[in-house]
Amino acid sequence: MNYQYLLKNKELFPYVIGISFKQFESLLPKFSYALRVKEHKKAYEKERVRAVGGGRKPKLATDRQKLFFILFYYKVYPTFRFAQVIFELEKCNCQVWKEFLEPVLFEAIGSQLQLPKVRIKHFNHWFEVCPALRQFIVDGTERPIRRPKDKDKQNRYYSGKKKHHTVKNQIMVSPKSGRILSVSRTVEGKLHDKKLLEQDWNIYRAPPQALGIGDSGYQGASKINPLIKFITPFKNLRNKKLTEKDKETNKVISSIRVKVEHPLAYLKHFAILAHQFRNRIDKSHQPFVNLACLYNFTRTHY
Repeated sequence: MNYQYLLKNKELFPYVIGISFKQFESLLPKFSYALRVKEHKKAYEKERVRAVGGGRKPKLATDRQKLFFILFYYKVYPTFRFAQVIFELEKCNCQVWKEFLEPVLFEAIGSQLQLPKVRIKHFNHWFEVCPALRQFIVDGTERPIRRPKDKDKQNRYYSGKKKHHTVKNQIMVSPKSGRILSVSRTVEGKLHDKKLLEQDWNIYRAPPQALGIGDSGYQGASKINPLIKFITPFKNLRNKKLTEKDKETNKVISSIRVKVEHPLAYLKHFAILAHQFRNRIDKSHQPFVNLACLYNFTRTHY
């Protein structure tokens, strides 16, 4: 990778790693700190044969190169053979670096996403613990995966809607700030959005009288947590068409709900989420969470 060429043409950074050069430089100190912690833990977690720092020097020698590598992997999602050519690394080393740097990236920016994990002590404490959930928009997104070899997994992950094997994540977004508040666990793509919301413990942490907004797939979601109000668009019934007032209401709901589409569109700019996921299914959650954190990071580091 000709990094010097990119430094002379900094406007190309978003097309190569998904963030601007200024955002990259702002993220680097946080990444470096998390990297030192990870390296120290790895160096002393088991008995060593040789001293720390011994052996061949790595191709990814600097923190800047390592951060660039993991962001490039997310943005372009190359095969490890292609990454071998770009970074002049052996295929197995590309995979090792990817596995090593993913949790480091999360440690650097994970605080951008996490809601406070505090035990609710009394009724009024609800408003103090998760004030960001007083208003939220929720939506789910599917992404393709490889066809599993196991027959049970084939049936579990096949989505009739997408005509493909998929996984799904659900996000909650603040309508005011546009930031992603939470990411659900990764589940099979065919799981209904309302069912996934019911399984997401964050819906029960929303303070009383909170307002949630979702698409028509979330109709009846207010029954999940009766203490909050959940708004969904009106639907045409078999024997009853929408009135003009209902249509106008739906337009207002759509104008607000569209704010959840902006972060989802940003996430799908990264090929690892837009294209078929080639790694193991249990490895599909970390990239989504990391990029959700990265999205929030870019909202405050222009």
